[in-house]
Amino acid sequence: MFIRKVGKRNGRTRKRYEYLQLVESVRTEKGPRQRLVLNLGNIDLDPSQYQSFARRIEEILTGQRSMIELDRRLERSAREAAGKIFKKQAEELDEQRESDFQLVDVNSLESATSRSIGPEYLCHSVWKELKLDVFFSEQGVSANVTPLIEALVVGRLVAPGSERYTREWAEKRSALYELTGTPLRPSLNSYYRADDTLFGLKRELEEHLCRTERDLYSLSEKMFFLDLTNSYFEGEAQGNQKARWGRSKEKRNDCKLVTLGLIVDEGGFAKYSELFAGNQYEADTLVRMVRCLEEHLEPDSDRTIVIDAGIATEENLAWLKQSSYHYIAVNRGQAPFEKDFSDMTVLKEDASKGIKIEVKRFVEENGEEKETYLLCRSKKKIQKERSMRTRVEQLFVDRLEYYRSGLTIPNRSKNYSKVVEMVGRLKEKYPRAAKLYEVEVKPEAAKPATEKGLKAVDIVWKKKQVKYDRETAGEGSYVLRTDRVDLEDEEIWNIYTMLGHIEYAFLCMKSSLGLRPNYHQKEERVDTHMFISVVAYHLLHVIESKLRAVGDRRKWWTVCDVLKTHERMTIGYRAKEDDGSIRQRYVRVNSRLEPEYLEIYRIFGLSGIPLPRRRLAYNR
Repeated sequence: MFIRKVGKRNGRTRKRYEYLQLVESVRTEKGPRQRLVLNLGNIDLDPSQYQSFARRIEEILTGQRSMIELDRRLERSAREAAGKIFKKQAEELDEQRESDFQLVDVNSLESATSRSIGPEYLCHSVWKELKLDVFFSEQGVSANVTPLIEALVVGRLVAPGSERYTREWAEKRSALYELTGTPLRPSLNSYYRADDTLFGLKRELEEHLCRTERDLYSLSEKMFFLDLTNSYFEGEAQGNQKARWGRSKEKRNDCKLVTLGLIVDEGGFAKYSELFAGNQYEADTLVRMVRCLEEHLEPDSDRTIVIDAGIATEENLAWLKQSSYHYIAVNRGQAPFEKDFSDMTVLKEDASKGIKIEVKRFVEENGEEKETYLLCRSKKKIQKERSMRTRVEQLFVDRLEYYRSGLTIPNRSKNYSKVVEMVGRLKEKYPRAAKLYEVEVKPEAAKPATEKGLKAVDIVWKKKQVKYDRETAGEGSYVLRTDRVDLEDEEIWNIYTMLGHIEYAFLCMKSSLGLRPNYHQKEERVDTHMFISVVAYHLLHVIESKLRAVGDRRKWWTVCDVLKTHERMTIGYRAKEDDGSIRQRYVRVNSRLEPEYLEIYRIFGLSGIPLPRRRLAYNR
């Protein structure tokens, strides 16, 4: 084999391009001819290196020991070229069920192109179970594009990252394309186009997933939980209209945000998602999201919406009533009764875990309408809020100590008005702690407090004991509000705690599915990036639900770590043929099935053999 340079002119622009080809001489009936082996493209290769580069490719293909040393860049290019030739010209032989004994040079055995297949095999099985391949086919998506879409979604589960990273993972570290079929010319731009295809089918895809999951897992769809979270940007995101300054739930108030709204059912299955601006007022999202959810559901007048205090405005609760929805919400603002913690009923208690839930029921009647208010108090919540308050108090007092010590240290603020201003700003920073203390800045005694240049000599503070009791009396308590007067106290509380399903969904998306941070700057790229995480969560939730159904409490990331060591690899060796010639052989196999792999695969009804053994022979 040898390398030649060829040129080609663009018919429209008349611009001339040059690229390299790997060719070989063959004998034909018409005499010697040159046959194209592979287009190498525009590799940065000096003409003096043509011969050594072609020789190195041939050595890799035939399994010969290398007699040529190339630099790292050219060695990598040679291996990539050999891999392409191998795929192009390799001959797949029929699987041999009987024993196949060959005379093999043991010293020639080597393993190559090891790729992870365990997590991909599991995710691909769920992908097919949710009939996503059928869905994209029915939507007219090309069979060459569907593997790219699956790589974007499964990649978000196995190795979350950008489109560039996903391309590297899918093509060089994963055997996913052996399961799905290799897409045609998977350039980086093709991944972005697959992004656009996926997000362009958002409404249809969510409707398909909603319907398929309902049918497969017999979901009742009587309870829906709505909440919002946000993700921050790395960069200014000036081209994104949704990128706005807001209150970050990750405390990244130095970054612009984008908000994700999500609705899940009582089983934790996602039903509908939508993206909003980073400064979105939570209460304004309810009507739009519930109306969009209705497009995926069968009509039913016995559905309950569960929301947190941020969304539970009087206007939203009134709209839910008018729209024939029941509701369970955390009461917003002051409850229509005094918080009396006497005669509370213990709903749940576990001394070993420090859990104690107490409730008290109030029923308010307004004509024919009735509302139930459930005053709840949690021992763990008391401990959490007390710890937070104590920490804030300590920060407040420590800063006061710092200001007071500075009155006797050179080059520190001593001006009376300046010190008063510093204390005032400290009260603004820690308002809850400031309510519990009386703070006084004492000026010099020899001068009136209004005189300019007056110095402060001391800062004194004292805790307000009466006010302190009032502030802490309601620690660990909250009020649930519902029009479901038919429910018992325990049922109301249990339904509210299921709001944790959506919090867990957000946690999965942020920690395991690459939802944050957003490195994209354009709005359409950000929208697609976040929607891929939502689709990936559908697969993740199915996997974890099936594990929990058999008593396995492992989370996805633990299962993924276990299965990552299940690999697909090529074993190469030199074998002696019947005619006495020596030929390089290759076998593509899965790594041995360990018991821990089989345990997981059996839960999902999988055989544990992602792909059959393949025997390959390079034809030259």
